[in-house]
Amino acid sequence: MKKLISLPLIFLFLACAKSDSPETIVDLESILGVAQSDSPLGEGLFFEDINYGDGERQQLDILFPEETSPKGVVLFFHGGGFTGGDKEQAFDELLLETMQAVLDENIAIVSANYTLLTTPGNQGVISALEDGMLVIDFIQDRLADLNIPTNKIVLAGTSAGAGIAQWNGFKNEINTQVQGVLAIAAQSTYDLYEWENVFPGFSLDNLRQMSPFLQTLFLGFYGGEPTQADLDAVDYRDFMDTTDPALYVYNFAGDELINAQGEIDFDVLYHSFRHSDYLRSKAIELEQEFSGIFQESPEAFVIRVLD
Repeated sequence: MKKLISLPLIFLFLACAKSDSPETIVDLESILGVAQSDSPLGEGLFFEDINYGDGERQQLDILFPEETSPKGVVLFFHGGGFTGGDKEQAFDELLLETMQAVLDENIAIVSANYTLLTTPGNQGVISALEDGMLVIDFIQDRLADLNIPTNKIVLAGTSAGAGIAQWNGFKNEINTQVQGVLAIAAQSTYDLYEWENVFPGFSLDNLRQMSPFLQTLFLGFYGGEPTQADLDAVDYRDFMDTTDPALYVYNFAGDELINAQGEIDFDVLYHSFRHSDYLRSKAIELEQEFSGIFQESPEAFVIRVLD
């Protein structure tokens, strides 16, 4: 009879030892400064609207797996053309399968908002890119407290967020603990004049003259007419070197830049497979590890580089 009673007691002990114990929740709430919320995946420990800075949109969410010791963390930045979007997009339909698989592999997920081109006081796209650096610093400073090992970080993003992940992932002074960069619907650089090497016959200045809308976007993107120093500061493809973490890029838009109505197709302009080809050519030149959808799924890449 004693043996029969001991089995459920063991299960009770194991259940109490999981990360959802009251002591663990109180500790995390104290470290992060917010109360636990309902998980967007229906499991794990979720904390939202954590301030990583004093700015209007400098907030992030963290979803911890059930285990008390995550084997790594993914830092995700949402898309939206730097004019919209929200950290909730980490768990939208596009990424739901990936995030679920990542969580199931005992990997924590951070999803961050950042300064937009419409946010008062922004300095152009550089404000969003530097917010990504603040997110990385915020998490790295708390890895020990959150029981996450060092050197087990993946930077990830879609569209604009992919640019934030790449800009930070390719800067040597920032990426020392980063094992991978996951970029979906990515741009190849934010020196927009470099896009003339991406699209045959593309002339940025000609298109700026043709499209008042594009001209407004251009000036807002840089916070005014850019200098060469401004362009160099956001040309993250030029940052790439042999010491960078592994890169995964998946772009699914075509390459017909002008549509049947004679207008610019902005989905192609921002998300064409030509951008991923341009990144791939630099990675091949450097012999940097490069992967994509024809090699493995996004979740398989994250799990592999964090093993």
